[in-house]
Amino acid sequence: MPYVKRTNKPDLHYVVDDFTDPWKPKQTLFLLHAAMGSSRRLYKWVPILARHFRVVRPDMRGHGQTEIPNADQLTVPRLAKDV
Repeated sequence: MPYVKRTNKPDLHYVVDDFTDPWKPKQTLFLLHAAMGSSRRLYKWVPILARHFRVVRPDMRGHGQTEIPNADQLTVPRLAKDV
């Protein structure tokens, strides 16, 4: 599974679904899950969207396969910076 490796920060897990034509330009679409969710919760959208977009589904800090950080690292501004 792919992770964004970062020094002194939690590694972030993500999934890329891309079933677009490789010879055509494509846009990337980020699907962000709600609190207490994970990238798996958004899997239903993959067949619909991944044919037309490169779909990236990250697990936010402390969710899914991303590490659980210290309590002071689980704030809205830090979550926004991760994206």
